[in-house]
Amino acid sequence: MAKNEAQTDIDLFNYLTNDKVFAENWKTKKIINTHIVEVLSTATKSNTGNNRGEPDLIYFNENKKILILIENKDQIKDHSGNNIKNNATAGIKHYLKFFLQDKLRTKSQPTQKYLADFRIIGIAFSGNIADEHNHLIDTFIIQGDKVKDISIKEFQNEGDYISLFENLDLELIANNISKSSGEINRMLRNIDSQKRPVLLSALMVCLYEKDNVRNDFKSNYQNCQTSTIINNIPTTINSILIAEGISQDKINVLNNELSFIKTDNDLNNSDILSEILEELENNVIPLFNKKTSYDIIGKFYEEFLRYAGIANVKKGIVLTPNHITTLFTQLIPIKANDKIFDACCGTGAFLISGMNKLIDSISNSSMTNKTQKINNVKQNQLLGFEKSNTMYSLAISNMLFRGDGKSRIHNIDFFSDEAISILKNEKPTIGFINPPYGGLDNKKNPTKKEIQFLEMMLDNVSRYGVIIAPQSVFFKDNIVRDRILIKHTLKAVINMPKELFQPNASTHTAIAIFETYLPHNNSEVIFYDLKDDGFVLSKNKGRTDIYNNWNAARNDLKEKLNTPTQYNDNVNLVYKQIHSGDKWILQAHQETDYSNLNNQAFIKDIKERVVFNIKTTLSILDKKLDKELDAISMMEILNNNGIFHEKERDIVALDVGNWIFFDLIDFFDMYAGKYYPKDTFVDGDVPLVSASDTDNGIMSWTNLEPVFSKNRLTIGKIGATTYYQSTDFVASTDVTILNPNFNINKFVGLFLVTIINQENTKWSYGRQIRLGDSQSLRVKLPTKNNQPDWQFMEDYIKSLPYSKSL
Repeated sequence: MAKNEAQTDIDLFNYLTNDKVFAENWKTKKIINTHIVEVLSTATKSNTGNNRGEPDLIYFNENKKILILIENKDQIKDHSGNNIKNNATAGIKHYLKFFLQDKLRTKSQPTQKYLADFRIIGIAFSGNIADEHNHLIDTFIIQGDKVKDISIKEFQNEGDYISLFENLDLELIANNISKSSGEINRMLRNIDSQKRPVLLSALMVCLYEKDNVRNDFKSNYQNCQTSTIINNIPTTINSILIAEGISQDKINVLNNELSFIKTDNDLNNSDILSEILEELENNVIPLFNKKTSYDIIGKFYEEFLRYAGIANVKKGIVLTPNHITTLFTQLIPIKANDKIFDACCGTGAFLISGMNKLIDSISNSSMTNKTQKINNVKQNQLLGFEKSNTMYSLAISNMLFRGDGKSRIHNIDFFSDEAISILKNEKPTIGFINPPYGGLDNKKNPTKKEIQFLEMMLDNVSRYGVIIAPQSVFFKDNIVRDRILIKHTLKAVINMPKELFQPNASTHTAIAIFETYLPHNNSEVIFYDLKDDGFVLSKNKGRTDIYNNWNAARNDLKEKLNTPTQYNDNVNLVYKQIHSGDKWILQAHQETDYSNLNNQAFIKDIKERVVFNIKTTLSILDKKLDKELDAISMMEILNNNGIFHEKERDIVALDVGNWIFFDLIDFFDMYAGKYYPKDTFVDGDVPLVSASDTDNGIMSWTNLEPVFSKNRLTIGKIGATTYYQSTDFVASTDVTILNPNFNINKFVGLFLVTIINQENTKWSYGRQIRLGDSQSLRVKLPTKNNQPDWQFMEDYIKSLPYSKSL
């Protein structure tokens, strides 16, 4: 090795050791692991003989099953090329090829078995790591039986490399499930869509084989007549689940759901069942060996519903994304002896993630009797309730192939006496829940509300509870929320990306974290907006972490939750005391973000106002028009046709950074509108202003007597949409009226319209702004002598395009 290359090794070793995060130590050659030594025993770059060869740097973590090899050159001119001795990329590919399957098959059985699940990475490096403009990096992995370039051009932390492989595993699983579910759906196209998941679950159970104990059904189904398969399914389910500790009454639930297979003509008169069994055995069951928390059965269920054209959310079924079930286990301090409970476990996704977290904590500890403790996790530390027979059957098969846990999943209602009795005996410590959405707890909709699920769960776990639910849960039902805080401490509420449940639902959700049986006592709470989790929506795959961004987003989230005072900007993160009666949602406590306020925001509102004035003058103020032609488009049409045209002018500069917050109540008297039944008025000249977000909020032109004089502002309860009213008017109960105690004109009024409309994002997802809320509004305004500078506001609006047409 050249002297300069040796120095490159040292510099790179120091960089990876000091600037990156790895659990184990890097080695400069001479690794001592016998299995890796065996693989590299013939890896020499020399054409003479089969001597040992090693890359320049090696990282090896046996617990995490990750191996990283680095080949480096001191000059970037030697980075690419085909010479294994002189080029970094060719050199690292040379070493990686010895870990391909065809090469490993020539090694000993212990070595093949040992490396079977390893994540293997090769990195080609050249240049000077201290000079960001004078080094090159290419990253390769072993995927299947190929060396694959993954287009990563910088060094990552160990956790990032692990996440990369997890994403690849998840992508493989998602692709295989999509393909298999499509094929199975095609075969079952004449079977009721609600029966398909039950049949899938049953056939999965029939293929289960434990500890190499012979499963006669699995061994013989390909040689059996369809009638024999159908007759053997219930008995096979019975024998397998009895052996797994499932009670007979639970087994009967599944078999009762399956009774249709004996009479279904399509199943009885074809080889469909045999073909599905073969598809499951070859392409689905092997996916469980990936040891991820991916909800394989849940994904099948979603795919079945998608093929059937059923929107999950309409049925209150919103299955939790895989990265969120795993995140739950990272938001609280889970101990190896915790018992994890899910009150409406669906297909078991939270239990799977919880089980994997407990197993990892035991595996990576210095405990003795790890195998015994891991078995105890599977048998005794997971508890789930599921009311739906279909979902229960799916959870059973899902957990069966995870190793265990199914014997403590109960097909019962969380609010039943039986459930209470079980909880008293089991005494779970951790609760995870994604409750059914949209319950009202009334005669029309008897499903319990999400907040009722939350309270019940918190009352029955002794350490921590975590929930994901619609954001409305965290600002409605004040009595129940206050009752919760008497017993339990709210730690954090995290607004999730609005796309989280797409394509199955567009529910706006938040995660809330509680420490149970520790009264809240006005403790500080973290409110955070996780706007982007890095996932993107792709056709037929749903949302995936295709760019490997989730690991960074998750780590950033955890950092902010651990040190909230450091990141408290009162916009994206708020850390403050929460008292009885307070809302549990970021929007109720954050300051308005004016960082993106610019001229275009004011110009947009001016355009809409000008269009409204013209439509009113031309008597074309018709709501139907807005469906075909939005206000901005109409503005451009009018402008292009010469109805009005203005020369460019100098726009007065905004300096938002020096503005000051003011309470609106100091400058406006505020009133609520009134209810006007439709039969109390006819067409006329007086506008009835509502919470509409079009036509200046005007719902109707009426013959009612005006109640409010012109030169007022109105705020609609839905979205806090604000308008300036230039004529006398009446207003509905959905509106707050702002009566200024200063001299206002249309220019100042329109300036304030744009400012108050910056509040829109706070009043969404079911939050409605009423009179009391409006009286609490604080807005940022330009100032003069520490008072609002009304003259500046007027001059600024007058300087903007289209203002002469107001």
